[in-house]
Amino acid sequence: MVRALRFWLEAFNVASSRAGSWSLLPFGEAVLGKRGLDPYIERVETQWLLHWQLSTSVENPLFAWRHILYRRMRPDFTRSELLAEMRIEGERLGYEHSDVTLQQHADVFVHSYAGSLNPASPEDALDGPLVDLGLLRRFGRRRAGADRIEPVFALTRIPINEVGAAVVNYAIGSYWQTRRLGEPIITFRDLTHGEGSPGATLRLDAEDLRDHLERTESLWSYRPSGDAGSVTVLTPLDPSRLLAEVYA
Repeated sequence: MVRALRFWLEAFNVASSRAGSWSLLPFGEAVLGKRGLDPYIERVETQWLLHWQLSTSVENPLFAWRHILYRRMRPDFTRSELLAEMRIEGERLGYEHSDVTLQQHADVFVHSYAGSLNPASPEDALDGPLVDLGLLRRFGRRRAGADRIEPVFALTRIPINEVGAAVVNYAIGSYWQTRRLGEPIITFRDLTHGEGSPGATLRLDAEDLRDHLERTESLWSYRPSGDAGSVTVLTPLDPSRLLAEVYA
């Protein structure tokens, strides 16, 4: 249990262990610290920010998150379909994960966003803070092989007004700093579909994101160009300010 807790603290970018001592990281201190903006995770914006932190790590991306959010073309899947895909992806990347490990990764993702289907204990029935986001839903069942019928899960599109405009601005700024640092202009396609992008991570519709950029003229400048377009940052990116504006 303690080992799992430590893993998730680091995965959510909340705290880290250095020289044997645990301390809050800047995001964890700002949001969940003693004087944090939302220390008890009472606001849905905090849930979206936790999802963002968990899904967008550059140095240590979670394998299931990376595959499901950024590598798959279809939004729907069954457990056996996902296992087969992740096995191929793992081999391509040179990993040596067993099927048991891969299935555990997939099940953790499903449980994180859809809750537990068949809890084996009272603890398993407790849903985490990401279930309320509605990112992953169950849509019926379908045949998986000759003798199995499995639940179908699907990633859903989320309107920006459910995520929050300030959360989207924070995500754009974070994406720019971690993956496009030093570039004054990025393509709208990258912002919508790129790995770790706001569009792909928050499951935003492209038109919705385009409208948001055009409404937020103080931060971003969107210039259409064919089916792509480009986005320019208009002010110095300040993560702490963008984070504070989420709770303003």
